[in-house]
Amino acid sequence: MRELLAQLEARHDWHSLTVDGHEWRWLDTQAPDAATILLPGSVGDGAMFVRTLLSLGQRLRLIAVTYPALSDPAQLADGLAAVVKHLGLPPGRVVSSSFSAYWLQFYGLRHPGNVTSLVLGNGFVDGTDLAANPMFDRAFVEGISAQDLHNEWLTRVRATPTAPLQQLQEIMLAQRQSPLNLQARFLGVVRSKACPPLPLPDAAITVLDCDDDPLIPPHVRERLRQQYPGARHVSLPTGGHYPHVLNPQAYEDLLTNPM
Repeated sequence: MRELLAQLEARHDWHSLTVDGHEWRWLDTQAPDAATILLPGSVGDGAMFVRTLLSLGQRLRLIAVTYPALSDPAQLADGLAAVVKHLGLPPGRVVSSSFSAYWLQFYGLRHPGNVTSLVLGNGFVDGTDLAANPMFDRAFVEGISAQDLHNEWLTRVRATPTAPLQQLQEIMLAQRQSPLNLQARFLGVVRSKACPPLPLPDAAITVLDCDDDPLIPPHVRERLRQQYPGARHVSLPTGGHYPHVLNPQAYEDLLTNPM
């Protein structure tokens, strides 16, 4: 994974914009096509989509965004809107993963004119969906320091068998994602409340999940589907919580097929 990241960052430069005192960063493949924005989940920066960016970046304009240490979905939504305005992008597609699938709903709520389609990937409705997981217990997340939370996750990742996802997460946590950034995302998860109905047509929303997701259990996947019953529902048989890493071909097919 280290070699893939080096290849990616040799090909594309990072760009940044400060919005209300918070730095937003992104990689832009700048292909001659309508832009698709990619948003990572709680762990990692925009380069979590390294496989997708290297595979499709010359065909599709992909903008992989690293968002700052914010937990409030409205602030995140408005910050992304500022990045879109800065780049002069027309209405387009935004693809999310995990925590960003939660706050992306608020982007659709607050900035519907920026959106042609949203992909809510491996997401949830509110903080109660993940509360049974000890690492997402609200009292635990609110009571632990940013450094200790970061250490907990880095230790967990290092204890798992070596594999591409494990290597990517370890690089992200050890070298690229600050404790404060990780903590803000976890606080955003445990404090999350359901988004009001979106002023978007059903056809503009895709709910993506994976049958073998170890973090998002079946009843949570179903709850998000029921939140958007008229949306396009895509369930991959494999892909875990990170289909862009663990099932890249199916994930890329989803991005290249019209939505």
